[in-house]
Amino acid sequence: MIPKNPMIPENPANDFLIIEQATVLHQGRSLFQQMDFKISTGESWVILGASGKERTAFLETLLGRTSLVAGSISRPFAEDYQKEQNQKGVVNSFRDLIAYVSQKYTFRNKSSQQNFYYQQRFNSSESEDTETVARYLEQAETKIPGPWNLESVISLFNLHEFKEKSLIKLSNGETRRLAMALGLLKNPRLFLMDMPMTGLDVHTRNHFDELIGAIMQSGIQVVMTCTAGEIPSCISRYGWVGQGRLKVVDDPQTLMELENRSLLQGEVPHAVFKGLLKKVFEDSSITTVIEMREVTIRYQDNVLLDRVTWKVLPGERWLIRGHNGAGKSTLISLVLGENPQSYANDIVLFDRKRGTGESIWDIKKPVGFVSPELGRFFPSNQTCKKVVLSGLFDTMGLFKKPDVSQDALADAWLDAFQLLHVADLNFHRISLEEQRFCLLARAMIKCPQLLVLDEASQGMDEEQRIRFRQSVSVFCEKTGMSLLFVSHYDEDVPPCVNRILELKHGKINEQTAKK
Repeated sequence: MIPKNPMIPENPANDFLIIEQATVLHQGRSLFQQMDFKISTGESWVILGASGKERTAFLETLLGRTSLVAGSISRPFAEDYQKEQNQKGVVNSFRDLIAYVSQKYTFRNKSSQQNFYYQQRFNSSESEDTETVARYLEQAETKIPGPWNLESVISLFNLHEFKEKSLIKLSNGETRRLAMALGLLKNPRLFLMDMPMTGLDVHTRNHFDELIGAIMQSGIQVVMTCTAGEIPSCISRYGWVGQGRLKVVDDPQTLMELENRSLLQGEVPHAVFKGLLKKVFEDSSITTVIEMREVTIRYQDNVLLDRVTWKVLPGERWLIRGHNGAGKSTLISLVLGENPQSYANDIVLFDRKRGTGESIWDIKKPVGFVSPELGRFFPSNQTCKKVVLSGLFDTMGLFKKPDVSQDALADAWLDAFQLLHVADLNFHRISLEEQRFCLLARAMIKCPQLLVLDEASQGMDEEQRIRFRQSVSVFCEKTGMSLLFVSHYDEDVPPCVNRILELKHGKINEQTAKK
């Protein structure tokens, strides 16, 4: 039985949220002009658009995180609540009734004194400095009484299997499910979700319609962004943001047509990378990029990889896939030299057996790496150009002065990705999709022999995802590099991929050539 929210009035007024003739500033720039939008009580909406930045900014406008320089935004759904709290003398906000699941998330240790460093997830003692999923949810602040509690939320999002897992050890998809569970525990009137299906495995995505339906049936109204192929059937109101306006659309087919039209702009000309790429195995004697023999990784009683035997040759391009928690991230941690348990296993990287006197810098030098969470671990003072330059030194940030040629090389990579305008901006202040391309430039600036992309295009809009996968194909074609590409989305896989490794509960389920 779907719980109902006792805070929702029996005979609500029709207007839930109203935007009239709004001019909206986002990060100091005018993003929306004379925008009109209205949500009626009981309605839930899907918002699409050619720009991921505009989609995110629209949700943040509903949340009150952007600046309004003209027009108005009113939130009738919060008026009774705020009036009641004011009469009690309680500090309050309309945001008390809103939950927001963004694409950015950060964790701190139990003392809340510092952010985590990237390798900490693989250190069994230090990773325990984070809360478990269950403890994290138990401590969630819930100001509003409602139907959703710890037990019902854990059941809805199927968190039983990893509720005792440390937060920092969660996969991307597990973290997304936790973020949505945390938002639902707030028992909001309005639930905002920015690309909530990103990073979810096939099983969870297939049941996402039921999940959203359960939330809506409890009386919570949803506004979410997604792609045309992800629209839940239980949501019947649609909008398209673009060129500073929001257009109400009658049916999903029209959204599909608008999205397809925007995709035509995603083509990447090879010429933009001229002079930046070189053959990486041409003068090399390397015969084996990666070889694992009967590799097993466990933490306490949990087996993350179970007798994995796998080999990657120069120039091979692998898709690595599997359900959330299948062991993909653990496999990647062994390749990157981040997991200390690699010394206890039979692993060869670039013809050298792991644990034969090599340094971590020897391992990192021929490898470029991008993942969704990687950007969170750069110091807060890093500009985009410094982040790109740090790829030359394999450090999480730039800590030495680059020479003139290195500086020019960073500019050339930023220019190739149309990012020169953000070169001197703080990395953490630019949009998520711009961060992803900065990290790709960081990975490629040293022309690695192996490029590892772990859900690297996560959070991008459709046009940018096309640019991303086409760029990766150009890199592989022009350099002959090996590729490990981790993704749940077949449409994100670059056409250059020619091999598939599928993991299931830590074991190899399939190892084959791509058809």
